[in-house]
Amino acid sequence: MPSETTPFALIVADIHLKTNPDHPINQAFNHFLEHWAPQAETLYILGDLFERWLGDDIGLEEYAPAIAKLRALTEQGTEIKLLYGNRDFLMREAFWDATGIQPLPEVVLTTLYGHNVIMCHGDELCTLDTAYQSARKKLRNRFIQWLLLKMPAEQRRKVGEKLRQKSQSENQHKDPKLMDVEDATVLAWFEAYRDYPHLIHGHTHKPGKHRYPNGRTRWVLGDWQADGTQLIKIDANQIRLLSFNPASQMH
Repeated sequence: MPSETTPFALIVADIHLKTNPDHPINQAFNHFLEHWAPQAETLYILGDLFERWLGDDIGLEEYAPAIAKLRALTEQGTEIKLLYGNRDFLMREAFWDATGIQPLPEVVLTTLYGHNVIMCHGDELCTLDTAYQSARKKLRNRFIQWLLLKMPAEQRRKVGEKLRQKSQSENQHKDPKLMDVEDATVLAWFEAYRDYPHLIHGHTHKPGKHRYPNGRTRWVLGDWQADGTQLIKIDANQIRLLSFNPASQMH
């Protein structure tokens, strides 16, 4: 693959890596880390890198091959910055140390190559789903997380599986509108962060580009499949939504 000459950043979300390293999604992400990501100055991961993260003691073992790939990328000079998703918010110091990844706050306000952008996972924008937002608030409570991480590993696995089954069951019967972002919330964010006309997020698994008044744009990242995903490339010229496929080259 020819190397890029203009510096740029790549932004991805919702990889949902599996504990089976041979899973097609894991293999697609490995290809991305080996062939696309090294060309970027910085790789931003906006949550749900893993299907689950039940604590560093469990996660570093369950995802050892992925941890090694991420470490290899940071060691060769590509910065990786990551914020929590709704499935992997129990990462702590051992994870950051093992990978060389830099943690981000839940809401990021930054300037990338002249573009002022807001970045978040995206679930905090789904405010119509009040039941989810209530559960999210509880699980993001530092004391609740401390209690979870104090549980024995086997108990954490049982709790994690119970929460996963509960979420799947509820989502099957939930109005799809509840699981998407609320425009009123998006507009409120743009009003609160007036100097940042671009909002980038994942979570909804509905990749696309949405225009709002006054030149505002909401960019939605795709979730990962065996044949790739939709991601964002930012350089000094533009912000672009690209399709990544393990068989393709960046252009």
